[in-house]
Amino acid sequence: MSLFSLFGAGRKPARPWFESDQLDEHLSRSAFDPATETFIRDFARDGAAAIDLGDAARGLCDQAIAETEGYFVDGVNRVQDAWYRSPAVRKLAAWPEVRRLLRAAYGRDPFPFQTLNFRQGSQQHLHSDTIHFHSVPERFMCGVWIALEDVRREAGPLAYLKGSHRLPVLTMRDVGVNSSEPSAEDYVRSYIPRFDAAMEAAQLPLAWAVIPKGWAFVWAANLAHGGSPIQDPGSTRRSLVVHHYFEDCLYYTPMHSDEPDGRLHMRLPSNVRTGWWRWPTRNGRPARLSRHLIAAAWVRDRRRRPAAL
Repeated sequence: MSLFSLFGAGRKPARPWFESDQLDEHLSRSAFDPATETFIRDFARDGAAAIDLGDAARGLCDQAIAETEGYFVDGVNRVQDAWYRSPAVRKLAAWPEVRRLLRAAYGRDPFPFQTLNFRQGSQQHLHSDTIHFHSVPERFMCGVWIALEDVRREAGPLAYLKGSHRLPVLTMRDVGVNSSEPSAEDYVRSYIPRFDAAMEAAQLPLAWAVIPKGWAFVWAANLAHGGSPIQDPGSTRRSLVVHHYFEDCLYYTPMHSDEPDGRLHMRLPSNVRTGWWRWPTRNGRPARLSRHLIAAAWVRDRRRRPAAL
């Protein structure tokens, strides 16, 4: 079966379907099965939704743990891009059902570009991915968090603010950083306090992704999320995070960009599914990228080296 027949020939939306005011029309026109429509409506309402990946995926979870366990020494709790060396991580990252549901919700074909493996909860501060990974058109990025073991509330599961994806995207310029090349220090000094204040003012309900082994929790690019406190210090929360971009977009890092002036810190992301990079395009036209960026991406994907952080 071709991708054309699998995904349909519909036009590419300028905004993800689930975040657009044409969602009902999209669902009516597409005639999805009830489970798919429920996923999309949950995603639209909360900015997040859960997926049972099935028994085949559950069978890969133990293999993914075994293939990555050696990285978690000397205090390491996060391993980036283990898919380079772990067949199980790569298979889970490119899981077909995730691709199908994301294509239905966004209207563009997704591709996984980065993986993160965790042994314990991250306890990471609430944040939005739109300051780390973004796209043109905007919001064509998402995260997929896969439980490699049953997640317990005491182990510090992923926490999120329901509906926060509908808030305006906060840029470095919005928080008063007027530099043409914002820095990590600008992010800590200016962005984080303003983001915290915006989330507090929104008064949205806090929820937790307590899901079983072999399930995935999907969140929208602008959803406020992080790692909740670990209540049982000896507990593990083995999990796999997969970040996805979508076809025919420009990919960039907002933290180091000045979007109003059109200065984007561009990315040349990997495509985990194919093992090579995915060139950014806009309306089918390839973007111009610097030689430095191309060389760095070539070295990255030739080395195929996971990073223990």
